[in-house]
Amino acid sequence: MGVSKMDEDIKDVAKRLIQGNEKRKKRIRHHRESEFDILAAKAIADALASSCGNITSQTIRQQVQEKIYKSIVFSTPYECIGETYCGRRQFYDYRNEFILAVADNLGMVPPKEPGGESEATAAAGEERKEECGTLMLADSE
Repeated sequence: MGVSKMDEDIKDVAKRLIQGNEKRKKRIRHHRESEFDILAAKAIADALASSCGNITSQTIRQQVQEKIYKSIVFSTPYECIGETYCGRRQFYDYRNEFILAVADNLGMVPPKEPGGESEATAAAGEERKEECGTLMLADSE
C-alpha cells in the first residue's frame, strides 16, 4: 500500500513548482510572465486557499496555510517553523494535501479508477482525517 514511484515523481514536481512560486510571482508583478507562470500561480493559490478545511477559525487557518507554504518554499521542517496550532502529523498531512492539490489543479494526477486501489487508499485517508476531528481553538477567541 505504499506510494508508487509515479506518485513520488508527481509530488516532487509539485513541490518544485511551489518552491519556484516566489520567483514566478515576481515575474508576474514585472509583467514578464509566461502563460505557465499564470497557470501555476493560480493553481498554487487555489490549492492553498482550499487547504486546512477543518480549521474553523479563518485567522488560524490562514496562519497554518502560510506556515505550510513557507515550509515548502524554504524547506523548513515542522520543528523550526514556529507556532502552527496543530501537531506535527497533522501539519504534514495538511502539507501533503496541499502538494497533491497543486498537482491535481495542474492536471498532473491521473484519474482514480472506480473501486481500484486508489479509491480504497483515498477512503482510508478520509477515515483517518475524520478520526483527527476538527481543530478547536482554546477559549482565547
